[in-house]
Amino acid sequence: MGRLEQQVWDLPASLIEELLPFLNIFYLERIEEVAVRKGLSTASVWLRIWMEVVKYKPLGSKPVKDWRQKFLEYLFHCVLLRKSLAEDNPRLQDPRFSALTLGARYVQRLTLSSHPYGAVRLATDELRPILEILQGTVTQLKLHHFSQRPHEASMKSITLLLHRLIHHGSVHTLTIINCDKAIPFILIRVLRMSAGQLDLEMRDDLGVCFCCDRESDVKLQANGQQRRCRAQQERETVATTKDSGKNSSRILKALPLQEGKGAANSGKRLSDNKFCTTNVKWPRLEQGVEAGECFNTLEPSTEGTPAHTATPQSSQALGGERILFRSITALEVDLSSTIIPELQALLPSWVSLCSLDLFGNRFSEKSDLLKVVAALRSLCQHPEGSISALSIDSVFCPMPITAFMVNLLSTCPKLETLSLNFDVEEEDRLSPPQPIPVDNSLTKLQVVFPNDPIQLQVFLSVLRIAQSLQHLHLSWTSNQGFGTLLLTLIESNPNLCWLTLKGANLSACQKEVICFLKNSSLQGVDFTDCRLFEKNKVEFLGKLVDAVKGSKTLKFLHLPKNRLGNKGLVTLAELFSGNPTSQIEHLNISANCILPDGLLEFGRLLEQHPPSSRLLLDLRQNPLDRDPGTAQQAMELLRRRCQVVGDMWNSRAAFADYASVM
Repeated sequence: MGRLEQQVWDLPASLIEELLPFLNIFYLERIEEVAVRKGLSTASVWLRIWMEVVKYKPLGSKPVKDWRQKFLEYLFHCVLLRKSLAEDNPRLQDPRFSALTLGARYVQRLTLSSHPYGAVRLATDELRPILEILQGTVTQLKLHHFSQRPHEASMKSITLLLHRLIHHGSVHTLTIINCDKAIPFILIRVLRMSAGQLDLEMRDDLGVCFCCDRESDVKLQANGQQRRCRAQQERETVATTKDSGKNSSRILKALPLQEGKGAANSGKRLSDNKFCTTNVKWPRLEQGVEAGECFNTLEPSTEGTPAHTATPQSSQALGGERILFRSITALEVDLSSTIIPELQALLPSWVSLCSLDLFGNRFSEKSDLLKVVAALRSLCQHPEGSISALSIDSVFCPMPITAFMVNLLSTCPKLETLSLNFDVEEEDRLSPPQPIPVDNSLTKLQVVFPNDPIQLQVFLSVLRIAQSLQHLHLSWTSNQGFGTLLLTLIESNPNLCWLTLKGANLSACQKEVICFLKNSSLQGVDFTDCRLFEKNKVEFLGKLVDAVKGSKTLKFLHLPKNRLGNKGLVTLAELFSGNPTSQIEHLNISANCILPDGLLEFGRLLEQHPPSSRLLLDLRQNPLDRDPGTAQQAMELLRRRCQVVGDMWNSRAAFADYASVM
């Protein structure tokens, strides 16, 4: 390998390409840079290794962009937990190299699940170099099925690991999923550390020095021998503001700690520097609280407050009980009865939090969600608050969804991205007073409406005010209101560049659909399962083609599950003929009952009138297996003119599954 690295530039690219499949993972990673510079890709080799070892492709709809990173991250977790891999695979074995060291450089998401064995290993002195590598590479930390009760020593190791990765590392996203059986102590500690807090008990678990007692984390200064935490150095020390001749007021973010006199005085460092904050209590909402009260303004009170509810804008000391470190900016959490009250306490002062994703269906009381919203209101009112994205998925909505959305936007007008997907039960729900919609900052709105009546006018009033809206995604099974919706978007949302409608019945508002396409500046439209061609199919398809060809901005046209059929597909070929032609670059006609002979005719039409740009054609879930020979001929014809996305969909098995549950 040494000789190869010395002379690799003299070798032709074709020879290097033939050598790649014979290299083990350590050599393959070393030669990557040279291969890329010679115009070669190692992705296929890494994918082959993945299939040899894992046997199946990763689950999920998102395509893998970097198979090297994907495999080496997987390898790291397996080796860390001592899981047996394909031991007979020679490309995974080389006693001269460490798989942990190699894999650590590619770990972006570190997963801790079930047994805390992995966290304990990483906290040992033996793997301290590995942990230092992870501090620079891990950006996402995931707790999955974290349920076992760790021993005291294990808890200290977990605390150390979290401290190094969150407070000193590059972690910006925390995901907690399926941890409802975990002991509350662990979840509370994880959340507090993620919010940048470290109390005396946590510091005791870390050992003598809560800065990990390493020279790499300590900077000795000639003046004062001050000890600073690396995570604190990343944040601003003081932000000053002047108020018309009065003394400057300081908003405290992080201050250096005094050196102190040994470990015994570590608890006094905070009070010496006044690095802490006044105890401010954000009142918790008790059970039975009215819905309207939850959205009212909450004013802080300073009566006997727990230390963890302190806000970072005050400069009075807490007597050395708590210190603020670097905190994460994105939180994805599966809600439970343990997490809700802790979130309610932490959110008002979690000023670095930019994105919050709540999911699950374990609210014990109807008002629990409103308690979290009340804490969000306090965070939005904080002058340093950064929250801009909120997602609530698969939870019980305590009120009609449109009323909740209006109340939420009135509470948090700074939100730029909002996603709501509620499970609504047929029982009495809270009915808050309906506020008047106020100006909002929404650029992306995604709502999955439940199967209950929608307050259409209230929803449209939100859209009329959202002047900055760029992306709108609605999953809505109602049979009416869509024509008014489309006309409202034309009038009120000129910046809209992407519209997705799923499950909508658009057969009754075909005129509005054509008017919308002609008078908008959309870049992409997605009408999934919208019954577009139920009525006047031939006439409407012709008008649709003309509207798309007349648009100078529309590049993405998605029409899955609309029963387009062979005749409809042939009509769509007119998008690329005549003058002008459409600007479509991505055409999704998946699940449209397209048969091989219709696809072949479509391919011949594209041969006569090829797309002006490289077209991406999505043909998945069409019954092309009815005539494999014709389907293969059509595919070969299409691949000359466009990039085809297909699958080996078994239409007969799919129909059998459908019939079995009828």
